[in-house]
Amino acid sequence: GMEEVSEALEGIASLEKEVAAIQAELEGILQIPLKELSGRLSPIESAKLHASLAFAVNSLFFMYLKTQGVDTKGHAIRKEIDRVKKYIKKIDLAEKGPQEEKGPKRRVDSKAAGRMIMAGVKRKF
Repeated sequence: GMEEVSEALEGIASLEKEVAAIQAELEGILQIPLKELSGRLSPIESAKLHASLAFAVNSLFFMYLKTQGVDTKGHAIRKEIDRVKKYIKKIDLAEKGPQEEKGPKRRVDSKAAGRMIMAGVKRKF
């Protein structure tokens, strides 16, 4: 009834505000050609920019599909968003640099290694 219509209108108004906010943020970035903007950045910053733009475009397309009543559960857009998220994680890991492996540290049994080396040396000489 009227309550559902009111909720739907509130949802639409909220979506319009969010889209306007995104548009305002992107206007500053989009005024500079992407190639020029990317050229001003470090390689990691450039990768972040490209991944962020890919995520934004795919997210907006996802929202568009939802507004058109498209069932997105099995849609290719989900796979694409997941793919972009993986790249964002890879970029974050690359930015942090090599991390020490988690879990138990491997120990070298120096006595056993010494015995194996000596056994190899004895066979050769």
